[in-house]
Amino acid sequence: MAIKLPDPLKQARREAATIKSNPYQFLRAGFERVMADAPYVNPEELLSGIEAFHKERMGKIPSDHTYPEAKPWVEYVLAVDRHLQELAGMSDREMAIYRGLGQYLAFRGYINTDPKMPEKCRVAFIPETDRGPIHIKNVDDPIKFWKPDPKPVKELPRFDRLVCDGVGNGLHIDDEPEEIFPLPVHAMCMAHCNEVPSAVEFFTRYSQFWGGGNLVLHDAQMRSVAIEKASHNFIEAFPPDRCGGSHVSGMVCRDPKSPQGRYQAQKRNEFLRRFNQPDDGTEMAHWGVCAREEEMLAALMSKLRVRVDELFTLFTTPWPDGMNTNGEMLHPKQGYAGYTLMTFAWLPGEKKVYRWQRGTDAVFPKEPEVYTF
Repeated sequence: MAIKLPDPLKQARREAATIKSNPYQFLRAGFERVMADAPYVNPEELLSGIEAFHKERMGKIPSDHTYPEAKPWVEYVLAVDRHLQELAGMSDREMAIYRGLGQYLAFRGYINTDPKMPEKCRVAFIPETDRGPIHIKNVDDPIKFWKPDPKPVKELPRFDRLVCDGVGNGLHIDDEPEEIFPLPVHAMCMAHCNEVPSAVEFFTRYSQFWGGGNLVLHDAQMRSVAIEKASHNFIEAFPPDRCGGSHVSGMVCRDPKSPQGRYQAQKRNEFLRRFNQPDDGTEMAHWGVCAREEEMLAALMSKLRVRVDELFTLFTTPWPDGMNTNGEMLHPKQGYAGYTLMTFAWLPGEKKVYRWQRGTDAVFPKEPEVYTF
């Protein structure tokens, strides 16, 4: 089947506009956070390493035989970067930082010691509640860079095709896989697959090319799966929960005894020991909250029948009774406070979208915006 790829020039224009809107955030802030948290690192050595890694990465083209879908996507990625560098006026070093800072830090030894960016998003899909199917998500992050979307929701998200939604699950340290070319695996899967079984096979086959995130997938037949992917070297797919749906939580492997769960614990401990982090420090406090929120969501998803009002309550009730983080300082040395910036819920059977957006004043609304289509 012929696949129509996105227009690389249009994609480059979108990215260039985003970068130009805040060059510091996209080209400097990440690097400066690393230097602030690792002042013993030589900045020029770090920058040279990132640049060399990016050049090596872009030249490591995947095998056509092993990855037959990859060739046009490799050409697409290379074209986007050529256009982007010209449109945004980016140097080779800036492009390397923009594209590869996180992977370089995790793979090559300048470990990302930044404890300031909490990630505790949650996603759940249930095919049958008291009000039909529902897809719901909390978007959590520091409020520093938050800008509420002033535009109303204009259309109901489609449920008649494959849907993919995710949360972060990164590692400070991850063993480098053989494949490091930055293939856009998520976009590739959505272009090549339209149902859950083939998507699971695709994500598994391209496992080395992506990591640092957990996914919920569901399709037009209301089949779903949860995929956990903390590392580029492991992938774990979970069948539907007892309620028939699927869920994922940020920064969590739900089965600590699985190969991936043990690997995550090993790499977290390696990070703590390598940088003399205390067992009661910011990292452990953060991971503990993530685990507790996963327990809350898993408990609700273990019910045979889940009501929409139960989901709304869990996702919007302030921590510690619910999963709505409200700027709590979990540790005296924590850098940025975490907030639930937005809760989004789609009920396709009722043709409704619910949206709670926190304002820049940090206030979470008591009532959602409701859109009917």
